[in-house]
Amino acid sequence: MPQFILAFPMNVGAADPIAVTETVTIAVDAKSVVIPGCGVMFNVVRKDHVDGLVDIFKEHQDVPAEDLASIDAHESLLFLLGEVKSIEDVTQVNMAILKLLNAGASGVYMQQSGAAWSVPGFREELGDGEYPMDPWINFVENGDVIYTLGMACFALPDLCISAAEENAQEALLLAADVIFGDGVPAKSGSEVEVGEGETFVLRQEAKNPFPKDSPEFNKQGIFRLSKKK
Repeated sequence: MPQFILAFPMNVGAADPIAVTETVTIAVDAKSVVIPGCGVMFNVVRKDHVDGLVDIFKEHQDVPAEDLASIDAHESLLFLLGEVKSIEDVTQVNMAILKLLNAGASGVYMQQSGAAWSVPGFREELGDGEYPMDPWINFVENGDVIYTLGMACFALPDLCISAAEENAQEALLLAADVIFGDGVPAKSGSEVEVGEGETFVLRQEAKNPFPKDSPEFNKQGIFRLSKKK
Protein backbone atom coordinates (compact mmCIF):
# COMPACT_ATOMS: atom_id res chain seq x y z
CA MET A 1 0.00 0.00 0.00
CA PRO A 2 1.21 3.54 -0.70
CA GLN A 3 2.05 5.63 2.35
CA PHE A 4 0.35 8.78 3.51
CA ILE A 5 2.41 11.62 4.97
CA LEU A 6 0.93 13.99 7.54
CA ALA A 7 2.83 17.08 8.67
CA PHE A 8 1.96 18.92 11.87
CA PRO A 9 3.31 22.39 12.79
CA MET A 10 4.14 21.98 16.48
CA ASN A 11 4.49 24.46 19.34
CA VAL A 12 7.60 22.72 20.68
CA GLY A 13 11.07 22.42 19.17
CA ALA A 14 12.39 19.42 17.26
CA ALA A 15 14.63 18.65 20.24
CA ASP A 16 11.66 18.49 22.64
CA PRO A 17 9.33 15.55 23.35
CA ILE A 18 5.67 15.82 22.33
CA ALA A 19 3.08 14.82 24.91
CA VAL A 20 0.25 13.39 22.81
CA THR A 21 -1.83 12.09 25.72
CA GLU A 22 -1.25 11.59 29.43
CA THR A 23 0.30 8.20 28.69
CA VAL A 24 1.91 8.65 25.25
CA THR A 25 4.86 10.92 24.48
CA ILE A 26 6.77 11.10 21.21
CA ALA A 27 10.40 11.14 22.25
CA VAL A 28 12.95 13.26 20.42
CA ASP A 29 14.57 10.16 18.89
CA ALA A 30 11.35 8.22 18.30
CA LYS A 31 11.16 6.34 15.01
CA SER A 32 7.56 5.17 15.40
CA VAL A 33 4.54 5.76 17.59
CA VAL A 34 1.16 4.18 18.34
CA ILE A 35 -1.53 6.62 19.43
CA PRO A 36 -4.27 5.27 21.72
CA GLY A 37 -7.46 4.47 19.83
CA CYS A 38 -5.66 4.12 16.51
CA GLY A 39 -4.54 0.75 15.19
CA VAL A 40 -2.33 2.30 12.50
CA MET A 41 1.34 2.50 13.45
CA PHE A 42 3.07 5.72 12.42
CA ASN A 43 6.67 6.20 11.41
CA VAL A 44 7.99 9.45 12.88
CA VAL A 45 10.21 12.20 11.43
CA ARG A 46 11.00 15.47 13.23
CA LYS A 47 12.13 18.65 11.45
CA ASP A 48 12.94 22.21 12.45
CA HIS A 49 10.79 25.27 11.67
CA VAL A 50 10.14 25.91 7.95
CA ASP A 51 9.65 29.43 6.64
CA GLY A 52 6.67 30.09 4.36
CA LEU A 53 4.63 27.13 5.62
CA VAL A 54 1.68 29.39 6.30
CA ASP A 55 1.29 30.06 2.56
CA ILE A 56 0.31 26.42 1.97
CA PHE A 57 -2.54 26.76 4.45
CA LYS A 58 -3.67 30.09 2.99
CA GLU A 59 -3.84 28.56 -0.49
CA HIS A 60 -6.05 25.71 0.63
CA GLN A 61 -8.69 27.51 2.69
CA ASP A 62 -9.63 30.80 4.28
CA VAL A 63 -7.82 30.82 7.61
CA PRO A 64 -8.41 33.47 10.31
CA ALA A 65 -5.42 35.71 11.06
CA GLU A 66 -5.09 34.29 14.58
CA ASP A 67 -4.76 30.73 13.27
CA LEU A 68 -2.30 31.81 10.57
CA ALA A 69 -0.15 33.45 13.23
CA SER A 70 -0.15 30.23 15.24
CA ILE A 71 0.90 28.18 12.20
CA ASP A 72 3.58 30.70 11.26
CA ALA A 73 4.99 30.61 14.79
CA HIS A 74 5.52 26.85 14.79
CA GLU A 75 8.80 25.73 16.31
CA SER A 76 9.09 22.39 14.52
CA LEU A 77 7.34 19.95 12.20
CA LEU A 78 6.19 16.48 13.13
CA PHE A 79 5.76 14.06 10.21
CA LEU A 80 3.72 10.89 10.62
CA LEU A 81 3.86 8.26 7.87
CA GLY A 82 1.63 5.22 7.59
CA GLU A 83 -0.80 3.15 5.57
CA VAL A 84 -4.60 2.95 5.55
CA LYS A 85 -6.15 -0.24 4.25
CA SER A 86 -9.79 0.33 5.20
CA ILE A 87 -12.28 3.07 5.95
CA GLU A 88 -11.94 2.09 9.63
CA ASP A 89 -8.22 2.87 9.42
CA VAL A 90 -9.03 6.33 8.05
CA THR A 91 -11.46 6.96 10.89
CA GLN A 92 -8.85 5.95 13.44
CA VAL A 93 -6.15 8.13 11.88
CA ASN A 94 -8.59 11.06 11.96
CA MET A 95 -8.98 10.50 15.71
CA ALA A 96 -5.19 10.45 16.06
CA ILE A 97 -5.01 13.76 14.16
CA LEU A 98 -7.51 15.28 16.59
CA LYS A 99 -5.38 14.13 19.52
CA LEU A 100 -2.33 15.85 18.04
CA LEU A 101 -4.30 19.04 17.41
CA ASN A 102 -5.36 18.92 21.06
CA ALA A 103 -1.71 18.35 22.01
CA GLY A 104 -0.53 21.63 20.48
CA ALA A 105 -0.33 21.14 16.71
CA SER A 106 -1.59 24.25 14.93
CA GLY A 107 -2.79 22.36 11.85
CA VAL A 108 -2.20 19.37 9.61
CA TYR A 109 -0.84 19.20 6.06
CA MET A 110 -1.70 16.10 4.04
CA GLN A 111 1.13 15.71 1.58
CA GLN A 112 -0.64 13.09 -0.54
CA SER A 113 -3.38 15.54 -1.56
CA GLY A 114 -1.98 18.97 -0.71
CA ALA A 115 -4.86 19.59 1.71
CA ALA A 116 -3.78 21.87 4.56
CA TRP A 117 -6.14 22.31 7.50
CA SER A 118 -6.04 24.71 10.40
CA VAL A 119 -7.28 23.26 13.70
CA PRO A 120 -10.87 24.56 13.32
CA GLY A 121 -10.76 23.86 9.58
CA PHE A 122 -10.01 20.17 10.10
CA ARG A 123 -12.63 19.81 12.79
CA GLU A 124 -15.25 21.47 10.62
CA GLU A 125 -14.40 19.38 7.55
CA LEU A 126 -14.45 16.15 9.55
CA GLY A 127 -17.72 17.06 11.25
CA ASP A 128 -19.34 14.06 12.90
CA GLY A 129 -17.01 11.71 11.06
CA GLU A 130 -19.72 10.15 8.90
CA TYR A 131 -17.52 10.64 5.83
CA PRO A 132 -13.98 10.15 7.16
CA MET A 133 -12.26 10.53 3.79
CA ASP A 134 -13.42 14.12 3.24
CA PRO A 135 -10.39 15.86 4.84
CA TRP A 136 -8.02 13.62 2.90
CA ILE A 137 -9.16 14.69 -0.56
CA ASN A 138 -8.31 17.89 -2.37
CA PHE A 139 -9.56 19.25 -5.70
CA VAL A 140 -8.05 20.88 -8.74
CA GLU A 141 -9.77 22.26 -11.82
CA ASN A 142 -8.37 21.76 -15.30
CA GLY A 143 -10.45 23.31 -18.04
CA ASP A 144 -14.09 22.42 -17.40
CA VAL A 145 -13.26 19.34 -15.32
CA ILE A 146 -12.75 18.96 -11.55
CA TYR A 147 -10.29 16.32 -10.36
CA THR A 148 -9.68 14.79 -6.96
CA LEU A 149 -6.19 14.69 -5.50
CA GLY A 150 -5.09 12.23 -2.83
CA MET A 151 -6.68 8.93 -3.84
CA ALA A 152 -3.27 7.39 -4.49
CA CYS A 153 -2.68 6.83 -0.76
CA PHE A 154 -5.70 4.49 -0.82
CA ALA A 155 -4.15 2.63 -3.80
CA LEU A 156 -6.99 3.97 -5.94
CA PRO A 157 -7.24 6.12 -9.06
CA ASP A 158 -8.33 9.72 -8.76
CA LEU A 159 -11.77 10.76 -9.94
CA CYS A 160 -13.04 13.58 -12.14
CA ILE A 161 -16.37 15.09 -13.10
CA SER A 162 -17.67 17.90 -15.26
CA ALA A 163 -17.52 21.22 -13.42
CA ALA A 164 -21.02 21.88 -14.76
CA GLU A 165 -22.42 18.98 -12.74
CA GLU A 166 -24.51 20.16 -9.79
CA ASN A 167 -22.65 19.73 -6.47
CA ALA A 168 -19.65 18.38 -8.35
CA GLN A 169 -17.22 18.27 -5.42
CA GLU A 170 -19.77 16.63 -3.14
CA ALA A 171 -20.40 13.95 -5.78
CA LEU A 172 -16.65 13.26 -6.01
CA LEU A 173 -16.34 12.97 -2.22
CA LEU A 174 -19.31 10.64 -1.94
CA ALA A 175 -18.05 8.50 -4.82
CA ALA A 176 -14.61 8.24 -3.22
CA ASP A 177 -16.17 7.14 0.05
CA VAL A 178 -18.29 4.48 -1.70
CA ILE A 179 -15.40 3.13 -3.78
CA PHE A 180 -12.98 2.81 -0.86
CA GLY A 181 -15.45 2.22 1.96
CA ASP A 182 -17.82 -0.17 0.20
CA GLY A 183 -15.28 -1.79 -2.08
CA VAL A 184 -16.89 -0.83 -5.39
CA PRO A 185 -14.38 -1.89 -8.09
CA ALA A 186 -12.50 1.05 -9.58
CA LYS A 187 -12.97 -0.01 -13.18
CA SER A 188 -14.87 1.17 -16.22
CA GLY A 189 -18.55 0.31 -16.03
CA SER A 190 -18.80 0.21 -12.25
CA GLU A 191 -21.85 2.01 -10.89
CA VAL A 192 -21.57 4.30 -7.88
CA GLU A 193 -24.59 5.51 -5.93
CA VAL A 194 -23.85 8.92 -4.41
CA GLY A 195 -27.30 9.88 -3.19
CA GLU A 196 -30.95 9.05 -3.32
CA GLY A 197 -31.69 8.16 -6.91
CA GLU A 198 -28.30 9.43 -8.14
CA THR A 199 -26.09 6.86 -9.80
CA PHE A 200 -22.86 7.53 -11.68
CA VAL A 201 -20.89 5.24 -13.95
CA LEU A 202 -17.09 5.09 -13.87
CA ARG A 203 -15.23 5.49 -17.16
CA GLN A 204 -11.45 5.43 -17.34
CA GLU A 205 -9.94 8.57 -18.82
CA ALA A 206 -7.73 7.87 -21.82
CA LYS A 207 -5.40 10.76 -21.02
CA ASN A 208 -3.99 12.08 -17.77
CA PRO A 209 -3.74 15.89 -17.88
CA PHE A 210 -0.94 15.90 -15.30
CA PRO A 211 2.70 15.15 -16.21
CA LYS A 212 4.32 12.18 -14.50
CA ASP A 213 6.70 14.39 -12.51
CA SER A 214 3.90 16.56 -11.07
CA PRO A 215 2.46 16.04 -7.56
CA GLU A 216 -1.00 15.71 -9.12
CA PHE A 217 -0.05 12.62 -11.13
CA ASN A 218 -1.58 9.35 -9.92
CA LYS A 219 -0.11 6.23 -11.53
CA GLN A 220 -3.40 4.43 -10.78
CA GLY A 221 -5.01 6.64 -13.42
CA ILE A 222 -8.17 8.75 -13.45
CA PHE A 223 -11.82 7.73 -13.76
CA ARG A 224 -14.64 10.04 -14.80
CA LEU A 225 -18.03 10.09 -13.10
CA SER A 226 -20.83 10.20 -15.65
CA LYS A 227 -24.44 10.32 -14.53
CA LYS A 228 -26.26 7.12 -15.43
CA LYS A 229 -28.97 7.72 -18.02
